[in-house]
Amino acid sequence: MMKFNFKKKFLCLLFSLIIVLLPNSNVFAKQDFTETISPGVVREEHIVDYDGKSTVINLLKCDLTNPYLNLSVVAGKGKYTKRATVSEMANATDATALVNGDFFNMILQGSPEGPSIIEGKLQSSPCVYTGLYSLGITSDNTAMIEQISFSGKVTAPNGKSYPIDGLNKSYYWYEPTNEYSHQNKIQLYNDFWASKSRGDKKNTEILVNSDGVIEKISESKNFDFSVPDGKYILQVEGKAYEFIKSNVKIGDKINIEYAITPDKDFKFLIGGHALLVDNGEVVKYTKDINVLGGVRARTAAGISQDGKTLYIASAEGRTKRSSGLKLSQLSDFMKSIGAYKALNLDGGGSTAMVLKNLGEFERTRVINPERNAGERKVVSGIGIFNTAPDSNVVAGVKIKGPNIMVVGESAEFGLGGAWNENLKPIKTDNLKYSLLGMNQEDGTWNENLFLALVPGEINLILSTEEGISATKKIEVKDFNYIEKLIVNTDKKRIAENETLNVTTKAILKNKKEVILSPRVLTYALDGFNGEFDQNGNLKILSFNGKAVSDIIVNAGSISSVAKIYDHSAKLIKMNIDKKSYMINEENKTMDSAPFIKNDRTFVPVRFIVEGFGGDISYDETAKTVNILYADKNISIPLNEKYISINGNNQEIDAAAFIKDGRTFVPIRFIAEALGMDVSYEGSSKTISILEIPNNAQDVIPQTQPENVEHPKTNSNKNTVNKNQNSTVPN
Repeated sequence: MMKFNFKKKFLCLLFSLIIVLLPNSNVFAKQDFTETISPGVVREEHIVDYDGKSTVINLLKCDLTNPYLNLSVVAGKGKYTKRATVSEMANATDATALVNGDFFNMILQGSPEGPSIIEGKLQSSPCVYTGLYSLGITSDNTAMIEQISFSGKVTAPNGKSYPIDGLNKSYYWYEPTNEYSHQNKIQLYNDFWASKSRGDKKNTEILVNSDGVIEKISESKNFDFSVPDGKYILQVEGKAYEFIKSNVKIGDKINIEYAITPDKDFKFLIGGHALLVDNGEVVKYTKDINVLGGVRARTAAGISQDGKTLYIASAEGRTKRSSGLKLSQLSDFMKSIGAYKALNLDGGGSTAMVLKNLGEFERTRVINPERNAGERKVVSGIGIFNTAPDSNVVAGVKIKGPNIMVVGESAEFGLGGAWNENLKPIKTDNLKYSLLGMNQEDGTWNENLFLALVPGEINLILSTEEGISATKKIEVKDFNYIEKLIVNTDKKRIAENETLNVTTKAILKNKKEVILSPRVLTYALDGFNGEFDQNGNLKILSFNGKAVSDIIVNAGSISSVAKIYDHSAKLIKMNIDKKSYMINEENKTMDSAPFIKNDRTFVPVRFIVEGFGGDISYDETAKTVNILYADKNISIPLNEKYISINGNNQEIDAAAFIKDGRTFVPIRFIAEALGMDVSYEGSSKTISILEIPNNAQDVIPQTQPENVEHPKTNSNKNTVNKNQNSTVPN
């Protein structure tokens, strides 16, 4: 009789299910966008979530069998040592798409660490490093990822020879021997090296013409010129110098030969770093990650098993919209999109991707540099080119405008581009079209601006007179898609019977910022008496015995507040790095300008305090600034992260200090200690400091307005709003 171990079988089954269902660190991944941008090239935008953080990755899938697809290594401004940004390289070469390429030493002249073949010619050799791989494409359009080695030699007229160590290399140290690359070596430079500076400036150089004849020798120093067109410069030191000295002289003809291994008849070759994927599986990163580790922007390349599909991935990192990836997460992503083999390319601050979207002449940077900084100038990139014939026959059009909107948002829609049968852009100046598909209840049109009024899905249709049409699906989200409301007014101080404009900005869950129409908002005024009109303008009818009032704005259940003050309040406006400032409407000048340091804004304290009528003094012995303002006595010790307010210490996260004979203080902490309202407008770099009137402390506490329902009518009725009574202007 066979015994059945139910417990054992159950545990095995449970374990199997766990293995199948257990998610890896990639908790969430979706393909957000896909578009064919050139023959054989599909752009996909992926949003991936690793460790709870979202990252934007743009992927270019290249079908190498397409006859109109060409890939090329692009070198900076056309040669090595002349660096350029990704955008500059794309614009200079008219690339359909371009991404950064090989690693390089940022403090040296500017040459790639790996090998490169550009337009079929070898233009750099690989550094002698362990574990490096390169991406190549053969003459029959097959992509390979291989380890590449270099060899060469110089042969003298007497038949003696000496090895060439490298082609167009900055100095470096071998791995793992730590041998210096320019000691006892011949280093070869051709006219693709643009700089006058080469390798080691103390080494001897030999100028060789295109026939191999030695023209000049510069002892123990570089020639003071770049490599002339069609010629070579040999840089030699130690034993290599002794070979030249003993075997050749000016006027002799030498033979220079070099090659890479393996010889795969590459027409394209660019260096990379370690493998991310091998045989379709994630592999452990074999290079030192002390510099490359962490969560960063990343660039990678992968190939299919047959070598006929090339994947180029660029992941944005350390920006507001995108966290970035660890190397292990990059490996996971490359495997997930089907790469059989993949390698890491230069990343971090070098990562950027620009491309022409379908039907567009101008390029868009779809992957931004880390921290949204300016693009780094790099030594090389991978360019994608559409070599198909030109024509002006329209084959397709597309609609410009957002795919996702929120109720209350206005967006422009129209003809976003046109292209011919080879996916090359065509000018749209003379194309006439109409937009269809919107119902009247969906929203309103003002020329090409559409205001969304109700949530739901809209199918917008564009049709040209030539009968070419396009459809765009638009999803209008309700107010639950809003993360935060920000209410702004065009003035903080106001008199009775004056009008100010209220604008409401929504920060959406996709991090987009939009201005909402007053038609979908509810308003309340808590303090003053006034009335709102349909455009968000507020007229103050009376102060109602108050010095301050809250403007309360609601989008559904989401609320935000802005404060306004009666005209007795005093306002100081300053600009970063400018010595001019204003007190109310009066222009003034100070002798020191505000500035930003470590994300904190510092201002010269004397002009603030005296501008508001306070007294300020400096105790040289105690190194303390003393401020007497209203009923507050404030002491600010220099270089200390605290202040004293009426004898009570309060911590601040940035200390006051003296610069150019003036005492600078972190404005937000000091102004708030004085009971002032502080704001900063980033685009104009304007600091606004508002003195709150004495009777402002008696204002009614902020409350939630009662009427928060979504408006469903289009009435233009103006409504008076007084002390916590809230109605919706339509």
